[in-house]
Amino acid sequence: MQKDELLYQTWIIHSEERLKAFNGVRKGTQKIISTIQNGTFPRDLHGSALEVVMDIIASQHEIFKGAKHAFMWKPKLRIPDIYENRENQLLFAECLNSVLNTKTELKMLLAVNKLATAKIKGLGPAVANILYFLEPTIFCPFNTKIVEGYNMLTNSNIRLGRWDHYFKLRDGIIELNQMGGLFSKDLGAVSAFLFDVGKLNYVIPENAEKYQVSTSKTQNKLRSVENSKLAKNIHYQIQYMLADIGNHIGYKAWIASNDHNRRFDGKRLGDYSIPALPQSIQQLSDHHLKETVSLIDVIWFSKNEEPVAAFEVEKSTSIMSGMNRMDDLYQINKRNIMLYIVSPDTREKEILAQFNRPHYMHNHDLHDHMRYLLFNDLTTNYISLKRFGTDFSILAPISHFPNGKLVR
Repeated sequence: MQKDELLYQTWIIHSEERLKAFNGVRKGTQKIISTIQNGTFPRDLHGSALEVVMDIIASQHEIFKGAKHAFMWKPKLRIPDIYENRENQLLFAECLNSVLNTKTELKMLLAVNKLATAKIKGLGPAVANILYFLEPTIFCPFNTKIVEGYNMLTNSNIRLGRWDHYFKLRDGIIELNQMGGLFSKDLGAVSAFLFDVGKLNYVIPENAEKYQVSTSKTQNKLRSVENSKLAKNIHYQIQYMLADIGNHIGYKAWIASNDHNRRFDGKRLGDYSIPALPQSIQQLSDHHLKETVSLIDVIWFSKNEEPVAAFEVEKSTSIMSGMNRMDDLYQINKRNIMLYIVSPDTREKEILAQFNRPHYMHNHDLHDHMRYLLFNDLTTNYISLKRFGTDFSILAPISHFPNGKLVR
């Protein structure tokens, strides 16, 4: 399936705007030549006539989007070597001047060939993007996708960064353009077609297989993003439910500080949380412990501001890290707190594996205060828990011991 509007199909649209661009590049090129000749050409792209020209070019069709990058001064590599080398500057200006003022195609090509033969470090066929705006029927643009499209269509092996390959590409494009008479003499149109082919906007037998691979990768990437968003949304849903239950059964709910501005179903999570941790937590001398507690997903505090139940929601993140935060919180109120890992049903085996680690198996007090809840049990019983609960014991019927058995 092709895009509704391909680049090559719109090449001649907005002709007035394009005419201004061509005129702007010609005037700018004259300025480049004069500043080089009189020695005022700067030692960087910034603020130069060359930058003005490249900005005009880069603002045109998508095909020229990255054209400016090739001329940006890279001090560590000393490229392109037209900012520090006077001789190279003059060769560059001579080439542009010949193309701008010579009337015959052969002399233009000889001038470009002279520049290519000089092998100026970092100054490759990206110059062709300027030459195209000076003589669009003689020089074609040059970038990765044009090359890829040409190679696919003609089974060639043209490479970027080499002038000899650019000349082969140019000759091939002109020949291709003359074969069917489908495009204008402006080589931008046929180059745009090759760009569409290379970018897989236009599917032909030669790029169909690559298109299928690319589409599959895009779909997988989109699916991954969607799954990530879904996972976060479920995480916020569980936080909201736990906070809502706690607030309804007589506790003051806390939601992790970094999630206060998160939303579930249009509801801001911070609106279901106390705005700040109680003084009993804030007065702790251990700064690390205070920070850890502030990031626990949900905590229920009693009217006396003591933590009585805490919940770590582990949709896809590390269960161990959640249990470690619970371990820290347990040190504050060892006798009267219950700690819950809340996780999808599919992660139950992972939870049990963590509960069976020696640290928890041998720490009987901590082990006895830890339980886990499964998403399905919580969401199914959410309304009933709010309606009939008076304290955290309402969670007992859907809570699991570290051995996997339900609490009775």
